[in-house]
Amino acid sequence: LGALNIGSRPAKRKSNAGVTALRAIPWIFAWTQSRFHLPVWLGIAEGFQRVKEQGKLETLREMYKTWPFFRVTMDLIEMVLAKADPTVARLYEKELVEEQYHGFGEQLRKALVSTIDIVLEVTEHPDLLTSQTTNGGQGSINTLKDKLAMRSIYLTPLNIVQVENLKRLRDIEDGKVDTKGYVPVMPWAKQMLSLHASKDYYHAAVSDTLIITMKGIAAGMQNTG
Repeated sequence: LGALNIGSRPAKRKSNAGVTALRAIPWIFAWTQSRFHLPVWLGIAEGFQRVKEQGKLETLREMYKTWPFFRVTMDLIEMVLAKADPTVARLYEKELVEEQYHGFGEQLRKALVSTIDIVLEVTEHPDLLTSQTTNGGQGSINTLKDKLAMRSIYLTPLNIVQVENLKRLRDIEDGKVDTKGYVPVMPWAKQMLSLHASKDYYHAAVSDTLIITMKGIAAGMQNTG
């Protein structure tokens, strides 16, 4: 994250600190990359469920229909939820997270489903990004929804490549790979890597590939942080 120019300030408040020192933009950006968007929706289900238990679900629905600020906020939340993909998020967990935390990841994915359910209950939409219509309650085709479905075909391979290169980068940092012995074979690869500031070609190739996937996913998601 620190290698990307996505903010006016460094990604971390302290250069030698851990993930807790990340600033807001790279923190949300990271969750966007894994297509989980946790900071956007976490806590919404619990809040709306409490209001529902108080018998005020109809109040929320009326707010959505008549209060522009609340409607725009809910529509933005719905858009981000439509971009989420728990299957992709699970891939990151499976390949990059210690097994002892997998149960917690499962809880979070269930929370995502609960959030989608309660948001649809408030908006009275049959599905995410599908407005209710007068023709028997059938959902209308939504351009953004179609675009997201189309982009996902290209985004998912980028996520897979990103996960693989994150694993390789961790192996490099842990000293598990002899990067000095790597020699590019393809002529175009030799030419490109010869221009790189680092002569550790394997590390350079992994880092550059990782950055390309990050930019590609951000472009496909059409938001960063």
